[in-house]
Amino acid sequence: MLYSKNGSIPKPETDGTEGWIEVHDVPECQEGKEVVWWFPPGWIIRDPKPEGEWSWNQDQTRWIEST
Repeated sequence: MLYSKNGSIPKPETDGTEGWIEVHDVPECQEGKEVVWWFPPGWIIRDPKPEGEWSWNQDQTRWIEST
């Protein structure tokens, strides 16, 4: 089990302060994809960032080309 505090990237241990929550371990993903921590919702599996100027849009769960 991993732990996160205030949406931080999950770690195997806490620092002993209050506010840490348990989160699921990093899921496995298929080749050609990547796993990233995005809080909320937590772990997401997505396509890697395309070359060029792109931003991840979590609401649409896709890469948006930056202009």
